[in-house]
Amino acid sequence: MNMNLFSQTITLNGKIFSSTDNSPIENANIFVEKTNFGSTSNSSGEFQLIFDLKDISNEITIIVDHIGFESTKINYNVNDNRNLDDVFLNPSVIQIEEVNVLSEKDDFELEIKANELTEKLSTDLATTLSYLPNINVLSFGQNATKPVIRGYSGNRFFISKNGNEFGDLSSTALDHAITLDLLQIDAIELIRGPKTLIYGPNTVGGVINTTVDYIPNPQEKPAVRLYSGSESYNNSYFGMIKIDLPYKNNQISFSGNSRNTGNQTTPLGELINTSSNNTIFDFGITNFTKKGFRNFIFEKLNMNYGIPPTQSGHIYGVDIKLFSNYYQFHLHEEINFLNFDDFHVKYLFIDYAHEEFENDAPYYDVRLAQKTHNFEMELKSNQTIVGTEFNYKKLMPDGFVWTPLTNRYNFSLYAFNETNLKSFDLLKSIRTDFLNIIPNPQMTRYSNLDINEIKNRNYFFISYSLGVRKKIDNFTIRSFFINSNRGPSIEELYSDGPHLGIYSYEIGKPDLDTESTIGFETSLEYKSENFSININPFYNFSNNYFQMDKMGLCDEEFILGYSHPCAGEDFIEWGSGSGWLYKYQIDEKKAEIKGLEINFQMKYGFFDLSYDFSNVIGDNLNSNIPLSYMNPTKHIFSTDFSLKNSNLKVRLIKLNSQNRLGEFETFTPSSMTTDLIFTKKLNACKNACCKGDLSVKINNLFDQLSYNHLSRTKDIMPEPGRNLVILYNFNI
Repeated sequence: MNMNLFSQTITLNGKIFSSTDNSPIENANIFVEKTNFGSTSNSSGEFQLIFDLKDISNEITIIVDHIGFESTKINYNVNDNRNLDDVFLNPSVIQIEEVNVLSEKDDFELEIKANELTEKLSTDLATTLSYLPNINVLSFGQNATKPVIRGYSGNRFFISKNGNEFGDLSSTALDHAITLDLLQIDAIELIRGPKTLIYGPNTVGGVINTTVDYIPNPQEKPAVRLYSGSESYNNSYFGMIKIDLPYKNNQISFSGNSRNTGNQTTPLGELINTSSNNTIFDFGITNFTKKGFRNFIFEKLNMNYGIPPTQSGHIYGVDIKLFSNYYQFHLHEEINFLNFDDFHVKYLFIDYAHEEFENDAPYYDVRLAQKTHNFEMELKSNQTIVGTEFNYKKLMPDGFVWTPLTNRYNFSLYAFNETNLKSFDLLKSIRTDFLNIIPNPQMTRYSNLDINEIKNRNYFFISYSLGVRKKIDNFTIRSFFINSNRGPSIEELYSDGPHLGIYSYEIGKPDLDTESTIGFETSLEYKSENFSININPFYNFSNNYFQMDKMGLCDEEFILGYSHPCAGEDFIEWGSGSGWLYKYQIDEKKAEIKGLEINFQMKYGFFDLSYDFSNVIGDNLNSNIPLSYMNPTKHIFSTDFSLKNSNLKVRLIKLNSQNRLGEFETFTPSSMTTDLIFTKKLNACKNACCKGDLSVKINNLFDQLSYNHLSRTKDIMPEPGRNLVILYNFNI
């Protein structure tokens, strides 16, 4: 310590280090509390702190602060006449609230974290989630897959990326891929109950929120993440590299993904025209402040994939090229306003398009483009969220399709609150939506729609939910009610044209009202240290359930080279596709969907045993027949054997036969498959900052023949056979 007796100034010298690896910390802030005296550390962690004795007391508090580390307070007496000891800062776990949900999970949420995600990770989101109860895969080959949750698909649940939409058309048709690569994500949340309404009104089936690390925790040093792997059933190879570069209070991040797959193979042969090639590049820059951050993200995605051929449509298959440019601006601040302590503003612009080609054709038959603007503003506290959102979409069809160019405006207000009462917890939410849909017909007449019905549509609807949670010793009772409403999509209103990818001619219904669904769900859980059981029944009813129904079916087989046995029938559109396509039209019906889920878990030494049972029953109450596309009853048995740095899991999945058939559905036999999963933590550099994970999986170990009831190709080929998957994740 140096003291100048004439000016009464004191100079303190010191050094700042990281407690994890003893490396010096540059640009740390060092200041005397409640004064203007401060300093910063250099590249060697050294600093000089100069202050004037006449402006301070003898007892002072020195604060050492740096983004990414916990603040440290040092009590110092100026009469001690000594320099400061070396200061060691502990890294902090900075939870940047990129996802607009409360940071603490409530009991209506299920999260698949990074360590669990490795063992479940598959080619696509739907297959990854299919290892959970009551989630199955609606598919048209390996590239066109969607999750079906408790019998709900499409617009009846919300799939999000960091709490926001993808801006693609994946919810409108089976062949439209979800613009996401599984290598990007760090976790997946499955959310049900009152909190779902902060995402959107269409959440009776829940919310699937994928967490993508667009805004990483602040790094002291450059960080690199590598991910690579392969699958044998489609001869695929994939990889990702992500780099974070810190500079003072800023961080630049960029990453690249690539995935190449061959055709899907099965125990009976190859499903042709199912190969794919996907690339993603994203760039981000984040400025961190003491109370938040400002962030910009750009992501560019390209996907090229095939849809397999079928005799009922394009006999050579369809190729799809998909493009998406994603821009995000995000401001996040800690505040002190009323009871709120968190504020964020987010703007998204998504430029999306895909083109559908008859196999190997040089020009597209159908092009669907959509531009999305989304503005969101939100206030949060530990127990409350209030927010507003404005969404504008412009749909621009082109080619051999007659859906009109359409503008869609949606303005919403929403709120969620959790109140901890004396004997139970009360969860409640409400959401109001104002929806305006403005078509701009480019034709004077349409093939199946009346031009006079293609006009502006306005909707106003309110969704709300109420839930309770009660704990009694080892028992927990949870229950919620939800009234979920959604406006019809542009395609549900105004479609009139062939859909090459799924070989159908789709017809909308311009006078659709809002679809309203009420739902009830209750769960009873008993949980002790080594044992738990959860019983979870649910019931949903809709007075006007939208469904795209096939208008008819030809009982006789069509043979190439001969006239069609049903020539002239109204349920077939002639002159489309390979000459004809089945017509599908939106219809409204009374429907109920109900089911039961049971989970059992037990720990015994190094072993973890679990069993999941799930079933769902859907009924068309107008026709007294089952609803189509319902999940078959599923049983999941798994055994985990854990050691210090490795885990071995054996998983058996049994699907019951599906003989409750909706209109035009066919029977699907039962199946059982066995998976073997081995994961091991690796430490290639022999220190804490260089580590990774290796996962080796064998799906369908015994190469069993199995069919997916929700697959559009089940009459052509079964599901994949034995599949060796190798995944390697490495962090520096």
